[in-house]
Amino acid sequence: MKTILKWISGLAIVIGLVGCSTQGQTDPGNTSDESATKSFFVNPKSIGPAYWSAAEKGVEQASEDLDVNVTFNAPSTTNSAEQINMIQDMLTRQIDGMGIAPNDPEAVGSIFDTALDQGVEVVTWDSDAPDTNRMYYLAAATDAELGTQFAEMIAEQIGGEGKIAFMVASLSAQNQTAKVEAAEKYLKENHPNIEVVTTVSSSDDQQKAYENAQNVISSYPDLKGLVGFAGAEAPAAAQAVQKAVKDGDIDEGQIAITGFAVPSLVAEYLEGGTIDELVTWDPTKLGYATVYTLNKLANDEEIGEEMEIPSVGTVTVYGSNILIGTEVITKDNVSDFDF
Repeated sequence: MKTILKWISGLAIVIGLVGCSTQGQTDPGNTSDESATKSFFVNPKSIGPAYWSAAEKGVEQASEDLDVNVTFNAPSTTNSAEQINMIQDMLTRQIDGMGIAPNDPEAVGSIFDTALDQGVEVVTWDSDAPDTNRMYYLAAATDAELGTQFAEMIAEQIGGEGKIAFMVASLSAQNQTAKVEAAEKYLKENHPNIEVVTTVSSSDDQQKAYENAQNVISSYPDLKGLVGFAGAEAPAAAQAVQKAVKDGDIDEGQIAITGFAVPSLVAEYLEGGTIDELVTWDPTKLGYATVYTLNKLANDEEIGEEMEIPSVGTVTVYGSNILIGTEVITKDNVSDFDF
């Protein structure tokens, strides 16, 4: 899949990157003249999943609205080494800023230092690298808030006791591990009769997430809940639960499912009753806000305690966190979302 955000000279920006996607190729050109159009690199964890495709739409819209050049690109899988190679390559293109969703928060520290030494503004988005020199982290809410919210939801749905499992996209991504830690802490302190029996990782792959859910359900026949911490997890869990009910392996309504989800991927499960409620945020708005923030930084504009961002709304700036907010989706409102 290839999306061109803005055509300028030198199309083949990332040709030669071994194992990387060619999505969003755009040559930022030479930006040594401060009056020149600003050029940014926005790097998701991977190319392909619906979540990142939605984010790309926001990046593309911001590129047009702000009249800036943006390259949106990533490896085809959540591969940290390939991601870092891509970032290094982009730093040779004289970009003005980059927004990175790190696959490994520890691995990007030195490359962020290099970028800042070159005068390239650095923010993280969706997944943070808090122990680096990144300037801001853009997300829906803090990872601790989200993890706690997921834990509160599953505890309420299963009556405060029973066995549950966590499903994550990655065991190394900071946003996933921080949410899991917050959820575990909340459950331990508030619902000690809930046991987290396992945490499984899908590497952001829908089929792998489905297989994980099937394995967990068969391994723990008395399981009462599944919590998805990334976009592929909840729909995969719902699909596996439906199959297990159909096959007679579990009772209907035995396993509750909650966590994060892209509305379009879970609409049928909410409307059919397999899932009661989930948390979401609009990755399109997150992508837009990332480019908007990079542009403000590149133009030395102040970022206050709140920002009013076109197409996004009011966002909260909490320290170095820029938060766009979350929403709860149910069968009653899932059709209101267009992503």
